Amino acid sequence: MEKQYDIIIIGSGLSGLICAYILSKAGYKVAVLEKNKQVGGCLQTFVRDRCIFDVGVHYIGGLGEGQALNQYFKYLGIRDTLKLQRMDMEAFDTIGFGEDDTVYKMAQGHERFVDSLAQQFPKEHLAIKNYCKAIQDICQKFPLYFLDIHSSYPSDLSHLAINAKDKIASFSSNPTLQAVLGGNNILYAGRDSATPFHLHAMVLNSYIESAWRCIDGGSQIARLLVKQIRKEGGVIFKQKEVDQFIFDGNIIKSVLLDTGETLNCKQVISSAHPSQLSRFVRQDRGHLRKAYLNRINNTQATPAVFSAHYTLKPNTVPYINRNYYHHKTKEVWNAIENNSKDWPSTYLALTPITSKSPTHADSFAAMCYMDYKEVQRWENTFNTVSQETSRGASYEAFKEEKASILLEEVYKQFPQLKGNVTNTHASTPLSFRDYIGCPTGSFYGFERNYQDPMRTALAVQTRIPNLRLTGQNINMHGILGVTVSAVLACIGLVERKKLLTDIVSAT
Repeated sequence: MEKQYDIIIIGSGLSGLICAYILSKAGYKVAVLEKNKQVGGCLQTFVRDRCIFDVGVHYIGGLGEGQALNQYFKYLGIRDTLKLQRMDMEAFDTIGFGEDDTVYKMAQGHERFVDSLAQQFPKEHLAIKNYCKAIQDICQKFPLYFLDIHSSYPSDLSHLAINAKDKIASFSSNPTLQAVLGGNNILYAGRDSATPFHLHAMVLNSYIESAWRCIDGGSQIARLLVKQIRKEGGVIFKQKEVDQFIFDGNIIKSVLLDTGETLNCKQVISSAHPSQLSRFVRQDRGHLRKAYLNRINNTQATPAVFSAHYTLKPNTVPYINRNYYHHKTKEVWNAIENNSKDWPSTYLALTPITSKSPTHADSFAAMCYMDYKEVQRWENTFNTVSQETSRGASYEAFKEEKASILLEEVYKQFPQLKGNVTNTHASTPLSFRDYIGCPTGSFYGFERNYQDPMRTALAVQTRIPNLRLTGQNINMHGILGVTVSAVLACIGLVERKKLLTDIVSAT
């Protein structure tokens, strides 16, 4: 392990890996430090009973020809080698409520999306059309989401202060249509008192453009990026956790690992959760303002999640090429608050796709909100490189009980699963805390709030001249969001116009 690098990148999530590729390609000597045994952050997968399960990437939007993420991935050199399955054109997402058997469909392509929903709500065609135009219009306020390299970010920030629930309600007074349009809001932890319309719009618009599943899991994205980074001369070290930064004046001169090793560097990019800055930069040294660190540490986080992965008997359950979102009521914007009294108030269910069988699923996955307080009694146990502490039988019993409750709910909509589930593997907020690095297992990082949009607007460049930030908390969560955050982190270290031109012209 060499001791001198131009740039050290902390964390091997998608944003960290993209930064490593861009900067290695630009000629920098780059090292990525990952604390866990596996790279990828939310791109990670795990294998149980010979089945591959995704940690966080259940489907991806905007990978069609001419769409932004497709172009970014072409530049990264991974688009053509990804193994993908395009989801159902007529219904990539489906929404259901309570005991009602009606399932509402979201179709791919803006015209098809409008026409399909209008068939389900015949009196609401104009409302749906106006809604669809509105989400496209507000997305245009963010140039890099469409790789518009000539437009600058608008100086008027009023678009950040629009409430998602209220804006959707402005198009139609039909409560069911309102609930359907917000029905997949577990994708961004939607909440009536906080979620801005632009967040809803950018997430949903990406999937309306095109929706895809990764065959055999999303970890292939990380693996392909690692190959590209190494091809450009970058290096990646696993099981290397940063303890703190060593300074020369106000400049970081090296990073100290928890093993006692020291690596010298000229620049640092951290894709770790921003709360880690309190550890990396000791508060008593004044390199970062206490007010800045306190703002980070006290910012509202999005809720944690509980995931259950059920392995299935071979060739018993057909693969379903769409997602299903279920809500116990049509109060979809209150699902987080309702979760504590009626768990699970909402869930996402799907069948991962594998190369083993194009027609049948070998597993079934379900995800729902879970309050971190439910697992707080085990918070002093860890499952990381540095600490392998067993959480004990009580924790395993807790997971089993929760997975059984969730499965009973899922059975109501997927009775074909009954008698065909062979095993259960569950993940709690502690799992996400340990492997993704969010303090309370928060799945989407900081909560964005239309009432105070600048509170979570952390700049890429910190007060420390050679420290930059990237990741879902710096820009936005999701594959496209963190890709854009990585590009923003690299601008300044590479020339902006050249980088963006290279991305747009990649083939």
